[in-house]
Amino acid sequence: MRGFFQRFNNTVQRFMYGRYGVDEFGSFLLITGMVLAFLSLFRLFFWLSIPALAIFIWSYVRIFSKNFAKRQSELAKYWRIRSRVRDKLAFWKSKMKDKNHRYYRCKLCRTVMRVPRGKGKIEITCPKCRSKIIKKT
Repeated sequence: MRGFFQRFNNTVQRFMYGRYGVDEFGSFLLITGMVLAFLSLFRLFFWLSIPALAIFIWSYVRIFSKNFAKRQSELAKYWRIRSRVRDKLAFWKSKMKDKNHRYYRCKLCRTVMRVPRGKGKIEITCPKCRSKIIKKT
């Protein structure tokens, strides 16, 4: 029996030689597809089976692909998006915990500025572009 599994393992390894395989983005796609497939079992979310199938197909195309450059660029894009989402979630979490400050965004350069609460109307100067805004804290 052990010889059968060894031969099967060798066959799979030969087949996968030169193919991209599973990476972090591929794992994310597979898990997302499984979650959508599970949700599609419920009557209310039956329509989720179509996106789940599309995600499974996309993940297997990535796994069996031989185009390493394209898969690497997809992975880099995934990492950029993931880091932006994680940064925003961390910012929102710290913002919710901070009860002593108000946060404002500059309308010109989109820089986030933190000012102390309870100071009334104040003029806030953006540290990046030096524009001034008047806000109530």
